[in-house]
Amino acid sequence: MGVYRRPDSPYWHLWLETAAPGQQRERTDVRIGATTAQRADSRRLAEDVYHQRMNEIAARLYRLPSAVPAIRFSKYADAYETDTIAHHKGKGRELEMLKALRGFFGDDLLTAIDQDRVKTYHTHRRATCAARTINREVDLLKAMLRDAVPKYLAVSPLVGMKRLAIVKPKRRLMSIGEEAKLLAAGDTVDRALIILAVDGLIRLGDLLDLKRSDRARGWLYVADPKSGEPYEVALSARAAKALNAITSGPYYFEKFRKAENPRDWPGSVRQRLQRLCERVHIPYGRKAGGLTFHWATRRTGATRLLVKRKAPLPAVQRQGNWKTPDVLLDIYAEADRQDQRRAVGGLTRRSRRERKRA
Repeated sequence: MGVYRRPDSPYWHLWLETAAPGQQRERTDVRIGATTAQRADSRRLAEDVYHQRMNEIAARLYRLPSAVPAIRFSKYADAYETDTIAHHKGKGRELEMLKALRGFFGDDLLTAIDQDRVKTYHTHRRATCAARTINREVDLLKAMLRDAVPKYLAVSPLVGMKRLAIVKPKRRLMSIGEEAKLLAAGDTVDRALIILAVDGLIRLGDLLDLKRSDRARGWLYVADPKSGEPYEVALSARAAKALNAITSGPYYFEKFRKAENPRDWPGSVRQRLQRLCERVHIPYGRKAGGLTFHWATRRTGATRLLVKRKAPLPAVQRQGNWKTPDVLLDIYAEADRQDQRRAVGGLTRRSRRERKRA
């Protein structure tokens, strides 16, 4: 990806590989941002600009005609589904998003879809889903229109379009005590899933694909992860013991793979976690300020390694297969209140008499 930062500039810069020599470096008007969320959003905008510029260079390089054939979104979506989405790791979710886009843009000519039309889509979807979902759907639409250049569009009309603002829900980590309660309440497979997710930092979708043949003593081979590149996970002693206790089936977590549609498999895990939480009286879900699978496992495990055990960041990054250390740096910065109090020396507890005087 030809998007990069310069230490002397507050803007994202582009490296245009196919541009003429001397014209490959280009500055965007997209500011990098101060917070992690701002940097992520601004990078997405810069990547849109990069793809747009590369398409423009390709059109000039190959002397493509300026006139483009007319095609309706529904027909273009048919080809995109078969030729592009079908080869993606997360195709199940993308097909669901494409269904929503078809329902709204289906009869539109591709050339008629602009930022104003997408804003109307925002309003339409706001009645039934959250801003985070709408942003993901529009991100897919942006990718589709970007790939339509230069055959069906001269340029993508959605380059630089900002995403809807999101108020991040309050989430929390899983405590040692809560983990002990859940492990005691679950069966053999439940315990292995929780332990492996916490200690191995493995994503839920990748956990459900793990086979017995993926294990070699103290290591697990994740063959087809979300990130795309296979990697190995080091097993903790308790994770190895938990996996040893599962004695049947080619997949370790086969009991969660019963639904016809693989898209429903992660949901069965979340439902199981909810039932376990209810059984031991632990709040579950963002609305209740309770546990969620990702934060209770992968996020909790990474926090424990970085903050509690002071594990080297590169080792944790390899274990969890993060492409960049940004998430881990955020986790490291999110020390719990006790760590904050220890860092500043804490506050001494005043006596009852002192509190009355105050």
